[in-house]
Amino acid sequence: METLLDKRDEKQILQEKINGVLGNAEVRVKPVIDKIEKEYKESKDFLAPLGKDGLLKFHSNGSLKMQSGEESLRLHSHAVGQAGERLGIPTGYIKKLATGPQWQRDLAADILNEHAEYTDRKKVLVRAVGDEVRGILSDQYRRLDTFSIYSNFFNECHKKGAQIVSAHIDATRTYCETIYPEVIAIPTEKNGTVHMVFGLRISNSDFGDGALQLQSYSMQVVCLNGMTRNNMLRQVHLGRRLPDDLSLSEETYRLDTQTQASLIGDLVKASFDIDNIEKQARTIQLASERVVDITKELNGLKSGGLYKNEIEKIESKLMANRPEDGVQGEGTLWKLSQAVTAVARDHESKRRQREIEDISGKLFDRLKIK
Repeated sequence: METLLDKRDEKQILQEKINGVLGNAEVRVKPVIDKIEKEYKESKDFLAPLGKDGLLKFHSNGSLKMQSGEESLRLHSHAVGQAGERLGIPTGYIKKLATGPQWQRDLAADILNEHAEYTDRKKVLVRAVGDEVRGILSDQYRRLDTFSIYSNFFNECHKKGAQIVSAHIDATRTYCETIYPEVIAIPTEKNGTVHMVFGLRISNSDFGDGALQLQSYSMQVVCLNGMTRNNMLRQVHLGRRLPDDLSLSEETYRLDTQTQASLIGDLVKASFDIDNIEKQARTIQLASERVVDITKELNGLKSGGLYKNEIEKIESKLMANRPEDGVQGEGTLWKLSQAVTAVARDHESKRRQREIEDISGKLFDRLKIK
């Protein structure tokens, strides 16, 4: 008996699937965007002088904390590691002490206080959200207004017809992905027809946990495997030394933010042009033409930023050869990349998911697929 699926075009079915994903995206994404805005409003910066006359002190009353004047602030583990880095203390060691029993926390506070008193560094930039310090940074850290940059990114994507499909925020970094919602059917030589949507990922850290980045982003619709490729923009937060009075740098803060927002806007406009979409589609075809030694490539992933258990899961995806994982056909670079992204898709950590998606895209660069 002929079924309804027999009468319908696969691309049409997948178009309805991506429309459904976008249809419920607001429920998933809005709380993330709201939290980014809320934390921006609750954030505060101050420059802390170091040395014998410095005001920056540490204590271990309950947990490792920073004392600045009358204010006592909790220290996020990321900030603890940065304090160690700025003051010449091994970061792994100080972070371990900071989360240990009371005697270790006491020792961590003593070590930080001694190093803060005798360091050659004059001052550090402290970035906090509410009563939690999340970044202890160089006084040459270039501050950028993430929320303003993201708002401009969303506006420019909207003008091009792109929509937000996913987003993530953790204590020290944020990510947002947008796609143009038209499914593109791409015939490949060795892996069948793949159905893709293309878009962009923007990510940033206000706390020294990575650069401001804009990357090309794609998703295979049948399995919702995501992957990033080209770094269209990677802007490190390094600028001129901050003045003792941060209010004197507000104009620089505003202008730097405007510059980056404008640059990202220009890149958004170019990224959704048909020529760029066709170039990305051709890249997928080239990856499907490239047969690789799967065993050798899996061994190579060990030095590519993947953990042993993740590589084992990738191998399992390849052996299962399930089209619903985006894995089918011959052992090509494209098939390998989709096994990697399938493991990313299923990862319980949303941040690690995105890191693995980055690794998948880098496979193309390593094998010189442009």
